[in-house]
Amino acid sequence: MDIVPFGILAALLQVSGYAFYGSKILRRDIRPNAISWLMFAYGTTLLLVVEWDRDASFALLALPAACALSSVFVAIWALRDSNAWWPDHRLEWTSFLLDVLLTLAYATTWIFLAKGLIGPDAKETGDIFILVCINIVTFTSFYPLLRQVYYHPNTEHSTPWVIWAIAYVILGFVTAAEVGIFSELFLYPAINAALHGFIAAHTATWRYLHQRSIA
Repeated sequence: MDIVPFGILAALLQVSGYAFYGSKILRRDIRPNAISWLMFAYGTTLLLVVEWDRDASFALLALPAACALSSVFVAIWALRDSNAWWPDHRLEWTSFLLDVLLTLAYATTWIFLAKGLIGPDAKETGDIFILVCINIVTFTSFYPLLRQVYYHPNTEHSTPWVIWAIAYVILGFVTAAEVGIFSELFLYPAINAALHGFIAAHTATWRYLHQRSIA
């Protein structure tokens, strides 16, 4: 079965979600978390570079490419529009520092592998380390946003998160078709689908209850 169309569909959904998200930002209907979007921007961009270097297929690269480019624009806007982007909560500050350290760790490992500074015997271990770090930083980058949404669900809107969650479900299907569900690569779309789905469900529930309370 040709899975390239599914990869393209996932990327198009990703872009459409960002288009809706951008329109909500311009209308001041949502308030993007600056520190999370900064981590999304550099994290997804580096992930795209690493997967491209590892000869990932176009079907697997399409969504990360769309996400990397779009998240950079959102991050720039959020940082420009934020008077104080540095997290003031200790756990958010910790998640940011941990995200930076893990990103540097797997980026350094990737460079060493690319330059042949890690022997063939340790290459598989290095590859697994990179994939593990990539999946961990997904949680660290999401934490400030998840905390914001949990306490202030009015700062986000469910629609783009629903679209993105569906896109990651499709990417999960593409990944499973290529490498199977028991591969470390499958964790990336699975984790992202779950986190995007949580934000979508939490914000949608809040808006529904809020509208009922004022009806």
